[in-house]
Amino acid sequence: MAGVEGIIAQWLVMFGVYAIAALSFNIEYGYGGIPNFGKVMFMAVGAFTAGALAAWLGLSWAAAGGAVAASGGPAYCTPEAYNILSSAASQHLLSPGQYLLIFMVAVLAAAVLGAVSGALASYPTLRLGGDFLAITLLAIGEVVRLVAYNEQWPVCGFNGLTAIPTPLAWYSNKSAIDVIYAVIVVVFALAFYLYTEMVTNSPWGRALKAMRDDELAAQVYGYDIARLRLQALIVGSAMAAVAGALLVFYSGSVQANTFKPERTFEVIVAVMLGGAANNLGALLGAAMVAGINVFLNTSALETLGISVPGPVAAALPYLRYVIMGALIILVLLYRPQGLVPEKPVRTPVLEVVMERLQSLSGSSETGSLPADTQGRVEKGRG
Repeated sequence: MAGVEGIIAQWLVMFGVYAIAALSFNIEYGYGGIPNFGKVMFMAVGAFTAGALAAWLGLSWAAAGGAVAASGGPAYCTPEAYNILSSAASQHLLSPGQYLLIFMVAVLAAAVLGAVSGALASYPTLRLGGDFLAITLLAIGEVVRLVAYNEQWPVCGFNGLTAIPTPLAWYSNKSAIDVIYAVIVVVFALAFYLYTEMVTNSPWGRALKAMRDDELAAQVYGYDIARLRLQALIVGSAMAAVAGALLVFYSGSVQANTFKPERTFEVIVAVMLGGAANNLGALLGAAMVAGINVFLNTSALETLGISVPGPVAAALPYLRYVIMGALIILVLLYRPQGLVPEKPVRTPVLEVVMERLQSLSGSSETGSLPADTQGRVEKGRG
């Protein structure tokens, strides 16, 4: 049962990570029409920032001022630093409060740096938009990954950064750590869902839709298209960076090759499956993509009591992408709006108009008008 609980906890963590990333892409593409094909770059920026900062803070506090020698790279990449960080919990070198503080500071720093990187990476092509912006972000994302893979800064090169202080490393019940952390990640996802619902059902969300539907018309009505793109990319990049940071604290390590372009494809699949410009659809798509990634795995299937032959086990990593591609084809053919179709932006003006239309519809059926409407009619006659 513990194994099944671990698989479910893993699915919840991946659901939360993909949900936050999908919501961020939904703001950019679903509402704003911005094709951010470099989404994985901002997840990587958040992961690198959170991992490096957590390792540096944990080593600084756990070493109690003791020097850790390093040549040609950060001190937390050395074997001595790995031994200190991996044994910090068992030797009580760090308190629970310090673990929690490291987690909070690292996630906040990831969000800030993600927002800054979103502004810097997209600024040169903001006025061009479209394919130019998409290709630029895709290329910059690969550059960031390759630099992180070949340089010791910030995540220890091709070996990666390991023994990152996780927020629950101090907890004695090791079997429950994954479940508790899964709950934390889901809470983050729900908080971002509520935030996304708030900002997209606002005048800003209506401006993003106007830009998406017709840029020229939006400019005629006074919207600054470049500024709207920049704002959407800043918000979306900050959210994606938080998703990357949460993934790092779950695995306890970070490698540059974890953030390949395929992750951008998975986020796009989640939004297209669930339904663009619908935040509930983004959650549904994220749950499906997370399920494909977690349960189409040899160890997960064997934990669930399903035996996997050798050839099938070797093909599973590729079968995931085949299934996602097939789902996208089916959605485009039979339900291009996604599983949950787009709905109008729920602004106060829209709600008032809908209430008036409903009241007028009801009054026409009964042969009378509402009192305020009747008063305006009489005043007009007078």
